Parts: sequence; structure tokens; C-alpha cells
Amino acid sequence: MKPILFLLLNSLALTGIHLFALPLDSLTDEVVRAELLRGKTLNETQFDSIHPVLMPDYEPVRVLFDKSSAGLKPSLLAETLYLYKKPAPYSGEDENAGWQKAEKTAVLNALASISSLSGIQYYSASRKNMRVFYAESSVIDDPLRKVPQADPVFTDEIPANFTLYARQKDLTFGDNIYKYDYSIYDSAIIFTQTNYTTLSYGIIPAAAKGNLCVIAAVIDAGEYFLIYAASLAKVPSIPFFNKRAGTSFASRAEALIKWFTRSLDR
Repeated sequence: MKPILFLLLNSLALTGIHLFALPLDSLTDEVVRAELLRGKTLNETQFDSIHPVLMPDYEPVRVLFDKSSAGLKPSLLAETLYLYKKPAPYSGEDENAGWQKAEKTAVLNALASISSLSGIQYYSASRKNMRVFYAESSVIDDPLRKVPQADPVFTDEIPANFTLYARQKDLTFGDNIYKYDYSIYDSAIIFTQTNYTTLSYGIIPAAAKGNLCVIAAVIDAGEYFLIYAASLAKVPSIPFFNKRAGTSFASRAEALIKWFTRSLDR
């Protein structure tokens, strides 16, 4: 290694400045950024003609979205974007400081704590009140045996990617199996949630196996986490159902973000 480069890297390590945080202004445009900095949670729902408008400018998210969309050909897209100010243990003195290994591990463990989703609530627009999202939620060994397992806890080594299966009893869509795929990058943790069983809304088959894909990304933006969620779904072409499903997925995304940020607060 060249002496100057070595000295630079060593200086950054000693001062606590990390290399992988992304400037917020590189991830969002000025209008979106201003809204986020005012504390707004941004939502956008589209039907049929699907084009993301809130997606951060971060290539791994774009690649995953394009791949999922091409395979699914969704008829519904619900996006949510939120800016979370890091608690003191997560933020460095420099506004573009990145996360250390211990902090990144803590974030990953929060995102993989499937059992802690039990009992979370979301706002039901159709009922005009709060409603339980998942009555039950647990990691299982595989989709066939469905034996409950403890949430994974990472300590020393962070994997580049891994998969979990979960059994989750949703008071709207019933008792179902989901596949969670996690990918860990220098500047982000991204996971997808895909339905492994058919979701039903009463007597209506709302989404066949694999027809719902939720993409969630937590991106290190220095003193903030930029959190993005996109629900892509192929749902029945029933006038009342499309709008209701879109509103429901947007509300659920907000509930997941609140669940995650409460974990960070703790």
C-alpha cells in the first residue's frame, strides 16, 4: 500500500470517520430531501403503470427493484420513504461518518428480529382506526415443516446475504409463510419479503404465491438512516380492491418503519 494512502486510511480510522456513509444529497433530490428533513414520511401509490418516484439513488436498490418488477409485472406499487436521525451511539462527529461494525450488526439484528413483529399495529383506512398487523410472527426452519426457530443473532461475523422463512398470522390476509432474503452492503442493508403461500382477503385470492414482493432498504447516510420500502404486488383487477390494497400496503410499510425505528431507539 502506498504510504500516503495508508496514512489516510489510518487517520480516518483513528478519528472515527468511516468510509462508507453516503451523503444524503446524493441519495435524494432537493424537493424530497427538504420534505424528509421536515420530518415527513413520504408515500406514493401507483396502479398498472409502475414507475418508482421515491426510490433513493442507490444502485443495489434500483437493480433489485428492476429485477423484481420484471419477474412479477406488478399491477400495484406502494412506496414509503423516511429519514431517521440516528441515536447518539450510531452517529459520528462527522455528518458523513458511517456505521461501525457493532452498529451495523445491531441494525441487522433489529431487521432480522421477526418475532418482534408480533402485535405491531397499522392504521386501517377502511376501519378508521388502528389494527393489529401481525397477530403472530416467528422464524421457521423451512416452509414445509414450519417448526418455530429463534430469531438469528449476529455477533462476530456479518454474512453478505442470507435467507429466513417466517410464519406470520396477518389479521387481513390470514396465516401465511414468507421468504425473507437479506443482502448486506458497505452502505446499506436490504431485504425482500416474498409471499410463499397465497394471500387471501376473505374469499378473494389477493396475491398468488410470489405475487407480493416488499423491498426494504436501510441506507447509511451519515447522521441519518434513509429508509425506503416498496411493495410490488400483482392483485386482482377489482375496482374497490385495488385502491384498498394500495392504501393498506402503504399503511403497513409505515408500520414496519415505526417498528424498526423503535428497535433502534431502544
